[in-house]
Amino acid sequence: MKKIFILSALLTASLLMSGCVDKFLDVKPSKSTTVVIETGEHLYALLNNYNNFYLAYSPWMINGTDDLECSTATYAITGSNYCDVYLPSILCYATWNTDLVPKQSDWTWGSEYTKIFYANAILENADKVSGLTDSERESIKREARFIRAYDLWYLAQTYCLPYISGNEDKQGLVLKTSTQFDEPLKRATLKETYDFIEADLAEALKIDTPLEKIPGTQRWRSFRASKAAVNGFAARYYFYLNDYTNALKYADLALAAHSDLVDYNTEMSYMNPVTVNVGGRTETILLPYTFNSGYGKVNDFMFEWKEFMYFRMEEDHNWWYLPSESLTSLYDQTYDLRFKYHFIPNYSCYVKSMDARVPAYVFFWKDRLPGGPTTPEMLLIKAECEARAGNVSAAMATVNRLRAVRMDKSAPASVINLTASSKEEAVKKILEERRREMPFAKRLWDIRRLNYNSDSFDDVGDITKTFYDFDLNNINKSVTKTYTLGKNDPKIACPIPETEIVASDGVIEQNRY
Repeated sequence: MKKIFILSALLTASLLMSGCVDKFLDVKPSKSTTVVIETGEHLYALLNNYNNFYLAYSPWMINGTDDLECSTATYAITGSNYCDVYLPSILCYATWNTDLVPKQSDWTWGSEYTKIFYANAILENADKVSGLTDSERESIKREARFIRAYDLWYLAQTYCLPYISGNEDKQGLVLKTSTQFDEPLKRATLKETYDFIEADLAEALKIDTPLEKIPGTQRWRSFRASKAAVNGFAARYYFYLNDYTNALKYADLALAAHSDLVDYNTEMSYMNPVTVNVGGRTETILLPYTFNSGYGKVNDFMFEWKEFMYFRMEEDHNWWYLPSESLTSLYDQTYDLRFKYHFIPNYSCYVKSMDARVPAYVFFWKDRLPGGPTTPEMLLIKAECEARAGNVSAAMATVNRLRAVRMDKSAPASVINLTASSKEEAVKKILEERRREMPFAKRLWDIRRLNYNSDSFDDVGDITKTFYDFDLNNINKSVTKTYTLGKNDPKIACPIPETEIVASDGVIEQNRY
């Protein structure tokens, strides 16, 4: 057997396999934990360690949208010493600067390919290790292919142009199929990339494991593949290809497997208030209970968040998601409980003791946003697919299933329930609901598909931001510029980090802008 050494991968999961679920979230993997893959237990341990897979670093996706406020007006209040958004290292993502971004330390490319490396290690060893039945070997291989498909798709949304007619021969990804470091690094075409992903997805869809709680706990086993997870990803995959027939099919299958929702009326709450003294006054900051975790920690309530079909998170090192006016204006600020719990109006007082009230959007602590397929995402996919097919009444009924647990129950029924009289109106209202439900985490993906699909009534169009000239070291406040992401702008694809291009001796080609 070829020896593959996996560091920091097995200790936590071995507790799960032995039934010690009470200590599941307490054990910290150690860099000294080095295991040669020889048994099925080792492969299960690799899969069970959520730290290997759950977190996606997303500076391009989170900052490069109209959800993020980036303006000279807000900078005048905060400055880069206070608000992370105005650090040059964040600004280059927020302004789609394809010259500066590749010079940055980019964790997205490396971390996603690391997950693919783990998946390939499992595929290489599943038929070699001892202690597995034939059905267990097939199950493990399907889960590894699910991971590989999921993370290749994520990379494609970050570094490639949208996969539409006419783009088939555009630059795709490096398709890694083994753990060999001498594997070719040339980028495949977009068609080859998506054919590869779809082949893995086809195998993953054979997974029929139910999504269940870990026995004796309230934690869902959402960090592992399940029927809900793979069908949820399939719904997302086809949705972003504008294949609404298949997207609806798989959204329905995902919801049939798991449809739990968090009712913000009864199941969302604040953590203990935080009081700070700023500018000679006392500010009380109210934060949702989901905020109550520390740096680098995964808390029980993350696994107890029952809307996850697959436990994945989006994160950026910008610990201040500053909402734009266009995003904020979409919420009913009286009755929408997402606005109540996730928008913190005086966040600046909390994080920087700033004598100004500058808001932030938060979910899990300062940086974590739900990333994997969830029940709300499936309802929104289902609703939009129904609306685009002309089934307006069904679409409104579907989206209102979500609003029933997001809007204050004291609101008038006419406020809680959306209505529409045409396909175009229904799609527009559902798109606004998507933005309210999944800001920052999914918005760039939506911009990609809406600007490139065959309909024109739903185009996002050009996105502009007005800010100063800057480089990675300085902000030049004497020069104001308008930064634009055009409707079909190739800058929708993030540049590949220069370190990867240099390390490949130029075999990996940069995006063409």
